[in-house]
Amino acid sequence: MGETGTYGWIRGKSDNGRKILLRADIDALPLEEQTDLPYKSVNPGVMHACGHDIHAAALLAAAKKLAEVREEFSGTVLLAFQQAEELGHGARYFQELGLTKGYDRAFGVHIAPDVPVGTVVLSRKEDAASCDFFRLTIKGRKAHTSKPHLGNDALQAGAVLVGELAKLPGRLLPLAEPINIGIGIFKAGTSYNIVADSAVIESSIRTFSEDSRSRLKEKIGELADSVELIYGVQVLCEYECFAKTLINDETARQEVARVAASLLGEDKVQLSGQPVFGFAGDDFSEYLQESQGAYAHVGVWQEGSDSAKVLHNEKLAPAEEAVDIAADLHINYALAFLGQGE
Repeated sequence: MGETGTYGWIRGKSDNGRKILLRADIDALPLEEQTDLPYKSVNPGVMHACGHDIHAAALLAAAKKLAEVREEFSGTVLLAFQQAEELGHGARYFQELGLTKGYDRAFGVHIAPDVPVGTVVLSRKEDAASCDFFRLTIKGRKAHTSKPHLGNDALQAGAVLVGELAKLPGRLLPLAEPINIGIGIFKAGTSYNIVADSAVIESSIRTFSEDSRSRLKEKIGELADSVELIYGVQVLCEYECFAKTLINDETARQEVARVAASLLGEDKVQLSGQPVFGFAGDDFSEYLQESQGAYAHVGVWQEGSDSAKVLHNEKLAPAEEAVDIAADLHINYALAFLGQGE
């Protein structure tokens, strides 16, 4: 699937019409790992700082076990080892071939670096925000900085845009659900004495409702028009949806919670009324557009560990026990749903 993704399936002893899709994301991040783990990355500047190595290992283990016991269940287990979750495009490779349709449940796990190992957390509804990437490209005109009136300053226009974008959530919060605008890139200029003729801003919009998404895009467009008028520049707006809001189906969430409780004990299963991922996005949400399903967060923090308690950190060192727990969740939820022994 695409350059590095893999799609597979395991058929049970008979076809009872039921299908469950198990998904693991597999991509790494551009970070220099700073751990002493025996499986530390051997590639400079590349690290599994979001736990995707654990996700992939767990699903591989689950696939091996489910293949061994295929005579003990009916129906089909679908396996999606998905690339490009970090870029928000991975699920689309599977969608474009119609592979995200025709199944009854979708299930995935993600590590939780601030949750003790042995604990599983499930959001009651929204689990992660939608994530829309946008890029603003500003075109101006060069001039000497001693005579700025002879040019059109793209840097200054960009700086104004950055400031105004940062204010938008506060202006809209009283009228809508929580929203987030995170600006990650602002580039402009070639020399201290040249009026910049171009600038680029890259950012994301993160929300929990379609209404908020639409309103933010509208406001950004209005800001771009205003800056064009005042500074005599041209602002090109590009938008791309990286992930829709991830919403756990209540039926599936309860099914997963029962399986997790049977494995770990009821006291080790936490049900959160708030999104576990918060404003972070995850395109597992795409699989839930066509099916009921749920996402589980598996704790990886150990007492006394010097592991970072946040994702995307070069010192993240998850407890390896989480691989077994995640694999068991995949296996037992698949068997429970398909009907072991039928």
